[in-house]
Amino acid sequence: MNLYILMNNFITIILCGSLLLLVFIAFSNPNKVNVKANFWFGLFLTSIFIVNLEDLFFVIGKEIKNQILINSFSLPANFIAPLFYISICYFIKPNRKWKYTDYFHFFIGILFFLTLLAITFLFTEKNVAINDTEIINVVTVIYYILQYSFIIQLLIYGFLTFKKLKKHQENLKIFSSNTENIDLKWLKNIVIIVNGLLLIWIIDMLFNISSPTISVINYFLLLGIFFITFDFIKQKEIYPFSVTLKDEIINIIEETNSLSNKKELISNERLNENKTALLKIMDSQKPYLNSEISLVKLSQMLQTTPHLISYTINKGFNENFYQFINRYRIEESKKLLLDPTKNNLTLIGIGYEVGFNSKSAFNTTFKKITGKTPSEFKKIS
Repeated sequence: MNLYILMNNFITIILCGSLLLLVFIAFSNPNKVNVKANFWFGLFLTSIFIVNLEDLFFVIGKEIKNQILINSFSLPANFIAPLFYISICYFIKPNRKWKYTDYFHFFIGILFFLTLLAITFLFTEKNVAINDTEIINVVTVIYYILQYSFIIQLLIYGFLTFKKLKKHQENLKIFSSNTENIDLKWLKNIVIIVNGLLLIWIIDMLFNISSPTISVINYFLLLGIFFITFDFIKQKEIYPFSVTLKDEIINIIEETNSLSNKKELISNERLNENKTALLKIMDSQKPYLNSEISLVKLSQMLQTTPHLISYTINKGFNENFYQFINRYRIEESKKLLLDPTKNNLTLIGIGYEVGFNSKSAFNTTFKKITGKTPSEFKKIS
């Protein structure tokens, strides 16, 4: 047997085994986190596994020759991108409710499949004369339309997943002062890998870079599965709060992102009272020095709700929680940088002292607020 064919068969077997194992991990969800999201991610992986079963049957000598059955194996391909997108939606918003419009994601894939099935059933060589070029041309055009529509679908969903994740990372600043541990970096890595694989798949469909002896997409897919597994097993609960607080935080995010955040929740007099109480506790207890301070913890210190604290910061200071807390941290760091008794502290040490979790977050925030890096500020002061 040709060495390339042998290698290709080996990769196909390993790929299907790896996919099956990752499917099991997603559905079993050993850490019991992000339950709905892992269910949809498991369906996404299952669809990839089923699509690759045709290659596996060929490798083990059980080649499928029935065209309708072959098309049935390709059905899940139409759902790969939508299922991945839906899983991202549930990772970002765990309490998300299923909407009737969500069925539309599957309607397009089913329509594609039924069209392909109709072509296969109605226009086989038994039903169409070889010299009937007019019908053959029509079938060819339909195939091209389906292929390019499928490619457009992949590109659209790829864009939507990036957009969703970017929006989530912005929303974190509504309730968290340090976003490094909850910014879903592991999920961002998976989104990059999956979209990279979809792009390679598109290139393969357009330019036929694979051959009967080497399936290029399988090599990249196997490598991608290893990296996806590495990031996937690192996932944590997206909103590490109680169910009630989790729902309240998500409601705050939705209100902040909608026109409804312009409505008055409390009177101006009450708003000023809340501002005074908030400023007092910021000056006396300095909660911003705690790297784990969040909207929930600050509201508990003030014995009020996260909703009212968020509203007070937004309306009273024209900032979100992240900006409000880090403004205090930067002011505190400026004092330490100018304090000769603190010369023993390194710049990153000062960053940790005032509540930052990383050097990059400290430097980025400091420059954004002051226009200078911490080292530049220290030199000219």
